[in-house]
Amino acid sequence: MARIFTVLLICLLFFNCKKEESEQKNISYIISKENKERIKGNYIIPPPPPIPGWLFYGTDTFIINSDTTAYYMKNKGVGFVCGTMTADTIPYFADLNPRDLIEISNKNIFDFIKLNYNDDFRNATFIASNSDTIDSEIFFDLYKALNIFKKDRDFIAIRRTTQEEDTVIFYKRNNKTYYSGSIQWDKTKIKFPK
Repeated sequence: MARIFTVLLICLLFFNCKKEESEQKNISYIISKENKERIKGNYIIPPPPPIPGWLFYGTDTFIINSDTTAYYMKNKGVGFVCGTMTADTIPYFADLNPRDLIEISNKNIFDFIKLNYNDDFRNATFIASNSDTIDSEIFFDLYKALNIFKKDRDFIAIRRTTQEEDTVIFYKRNNKTYYSGSIQWDKTKIKFPK
């Protein structure tokens, strides 16, 4: 009888340990699901800006590249206003260039944010992914680091990559010469200045 009790106790302890381990795992972030919740809840997020592309690029933009790397680009001196965003917003052409993208690793993401996040400015940070479901290690490390350095006025949003970002990243990864005028852009997915 004592043996059965001991075996049951060990099994119970083992089951509880396994449950705690699984609860510590990061939960995948699903962009489309979160955006539906945000729009339903009328969260305050930036409106279409007077400066083309700002809504999608903010002051700091991180593009998830793989499980352990991301690209970073800094936008020059953009202001910040409050408003709401609708689901049908189309990004403006921002004239991105492969040389504007800096590849960073999750090994130094905390230090990178610490050194580059602006304390005296209202930061509007975007994390972009070409996949709707984000479960990469760098995403969780990045999100955690950003929230450590985030001030009350700062803003962090997660979205899908734009057609322009996907194109520029393709050229950067393949080390090809990029000229935006030679690209066959899908004009239903990007707005150009008139």
